[in-house]
Amino acid sequence: MPPRDRAKIGPTWGESTRWGARGGPGSALCPLLDDNAREITTIRSCYGRNLMTEPAPNRLRLQLTTVLCMYGGYAGLVLCQTTVSIASPEMIADPALGLDEAGFGALLGWGAAGALAGKLLNGAIADALGGRRLFLIAMSLMGVATVVFGASSAHSLFILMNFLAQLTKAGAWPAMAKLIGAWFDPGRHGRVWGVISTSSRASSVVSSFLLGALLLVLPWRWLFYLSGLVSAVIVALVGGGGGPAVLFVFLKDSPTERGLASPKQEPQQANETRLGLLTWEETLRAALNHFAKSRRVRLICLAMMAMTVQMEFISFLPLYFVQNFGIESGAAGMASAAFPAGSFISVLAGGVLYDRLTPSGRIRGLGGLLALGLASIVLIRFLPELEMSASAALGVAVAATFLFGLAISPAYYIPMSVFSIRFGRTRSGVLIGLIDAFGYGATMIFAPLAGALIRDQGWSALITMFVIVSVIAFALATAFLIAEHQASDPHR
Repeated sequence: MPPRDRAKIGPTWGESTRWGARGGPGSALCPLLDDNAREITTIRSCYGRNLMTEPAPNRLRLQLTTVLCMYGGYAGLVLCQTTVSIASPEMIADPALGLDEAGFGALLGWGAAGALAGKLLNGAIADALGGRRLFLIAMSLMGVATVVFGASSAHSLFILMNFLAQLTKAGAWPAMAKLIGAWFDPGRHGRVWGVISTSSRASSVVSSFLLGALLLVLPWRWLFYLSGLVSAVIVALVGGGGGPAVLFVFLKDSPTERGLASPKQEPQQANETRLGLLTWEETLRAALNHFAKSRRVRLICLAMMAMTVQMEFISFLPLYFVQNFGIESGAAGMASAAFPAGSFISVLAGGVLYDRLTPSGRIRGLGGLLALGLASIVLIRFLPELEMSASAALGVAVAATFLFGLAISPAYYIPMSVFSIRFGRTRSGVLIGLIDAFGYGATMIFAPLAGALIRDQGWSALITMFVIVSVIAFALATAFLIAEHQASDPHR
């Protein structure tokens, strides 16, 4: 960002955060906010305060609060979602339920159907209600659905509650897209999405270990009750009460609600402008037509279909470890944490690096990682043929699972989110919901087939399918990144 003359009111970025930048509290989030900590010029806020005599709210502090609210809230949503996969071996083993692998796959398929419906609906809802309101609604309803799921015994009620849970959870991502687009400059979107995306993976790691350990001493139903309770606590902290110490007070839809100027919006592609509202943004029909005509939108939709199926591997991991290595369900749940652990590391690093890489560098970096993911799933597929000892094979499987999660997650989380905000502009909520809808639509079809494959043909058939999907994901994601590179070339 070129230096600009500013009317200074308060300490500079270096003066106010030097200790945190050297490793103090909050240092992990400092890189994504470094260029956004600019002093505010003298203006009159929307609250009627005269900032010539009263200091403006600190932009950095409010941005950090917004990130922390989204981070903690989404972690609670992922905790509730993770409970289903961690409890799956015990649910299948429970004779009172009569649930088999195919039934579990159907359960996941209906959850994906709920996510699909949510993505189609919540994108427009996010544009209409704003990110803050939709985010809090999603958190509240997800916790309720999780508790009711745990108290259920009928397959139909399981399906209904999982459908509703994923329907409401789907609102979080477009809601956060609206919040990030409103609070941060476009040049920082990749870093912010990288940090927010780690919430999903960090929560999944912690949830897998915690729920797996609890499963060793508690019945499986209690996992759902406890997850719902944690979700309620997070909602109370983020969205309830009304006292000055509650984060809800500071979670706003945009900086203008706190008396700050909106972030600078810059054109991100050679053929895109920022001269007010474009014609295609004026109506939903025009926006959808604009998206349908875009080759990049079509490519990212197809790529997300394959990559969302790849990410669904985590839902089957506890069952995979139990049935292939004979370990207890709780231990299997903890072993499955390897996948989100790899995801956490790569997404955090990828979010910081994504904005700094050139378009060609993104092709090489993300393409190379997807190739590593393909190699990892191939290793898992041929692991039985290596004739290793049970303990050694388990170790290799966990390591390969870690690499698989590490390799595919940056391409899944970051490019689509950044592209949706930049290309979708004021219709970013609709675009991000549309792209995710394609991904969950593919999962809705895949999950029941996966469960039937496990029951009828065994795990080797399912892993072979994941290998094929990984090849497709590599090809389509690379094609999208190439198209992004071409669109960013001013000479084209």
